[in-house]
Amino acid sequence: MSLSKRWIMPWSEGSSLQFRWEVFNVPNATRFNVETVTRSLTDSPQTFGNYNGLLTSPRVMQFALRYEY
Repeated sequence: MSLSKRWIMPWSEGSSLQFRWEVFNVPNATRFNVETVTRSLTDSPQTFGNYNGLLTSPRVMQFALRYEY
């Protein structure tokens, strides 16, 4: 998802300034990796059945400022 705004510079018709905000994984959804489940009962009982990995990356945001002439 992205949001952008462009301003035309008053001193030149060909110049503009653009601001962009981009967001990846907007809902911050989590998908667990099934292959990383702790299946051993010899480990601590509190860790049995816990997921140790994710298939998705966390939410990432980036900003950009661009001047065109």
